[in-house]
Amino acid sequence: MQFDIIEKGQYTVIQVKEARFDAKLAPSFREELEKIQGNIREHLVLDFGDVRFMDSSGLGAVMGAYKMLPNTKISIVNPQKPILDLLKLTRIDKLILSHPTIEDALAPTT
Repeated sequence: MQFDIIEKGQYTVIQVKEARFDAKLAPSFREELEKIQGNIREHLVLDFGDVRFMDSSGLGAVMGAYKMLPNTKISIVNPQKPILDLLKLTRIDKLILSHPTIEDALAPTT
């Protein structure tokens, strides 16, 4: 799986550089999260700007991160419409908020 990990203060940003987040890539995503689990800051931002398709395995990997990091805020940024629709359909958007940009996700809440 191609991705970049960026540390920004209290944030860890994972930019997924794949068009498909599916059964082929979900296991490697989980493995990488397990490797960096101890270094993830208090807010994990998943940048899905390049992701055009996600299946149930991709959703499972995202929910696996949510369960693996119970004291970490998780956000999804730059979701394409099909991904956003899938998050809403499965109601994952109630647990993991989506934002149009990284800056929006990192902005302090008022």
